[in-house]
Amino acid sequence: MVRILAVGWLALLVILSASKSLGYGHWAWGSIEHFLGGNLQMHFVMAFILSMLAHLASSEFWHRGWLLLLLVSGCALDEGLQFVLPLRHFNPLDFLVTCAGLLLAALPFLVTQLRRQVT
Repeated sequence: MVRILAVGWLALLVILSASKSLGYGHWAWGSIEHFLGGNLQMHFVMAFILSMLAHLASSEFWHRGWLLLLLVSGCALDEGLQFVLPLRHFNPLDFLVTCAGLLLAALPFLVTQLRRQVT
């Protein structure tokens, strides 16, 4: 069930990003952004939830940092594309806040994995 939620959340984020890039769905992503208190808050919350669900849905192998690396790479790709898309605005702060959300949610899993390796 958690894997379905993780994949569904990822699909929602991809759809929201693509619709914003294409100039559609302002009512959806704009409402979410407004509800969460702004652009940076939206990046943090969405990334935090994505990372939490992805870590809950994955095996322990991925908790060694590979999943976090994959998530950061995917977000870097999304933010990097915004640099060349005419309807998007590239902001490095968005990426930093996204990384903070990804890392904060992954931290308990990384610490648990590290403790298991030490003992």
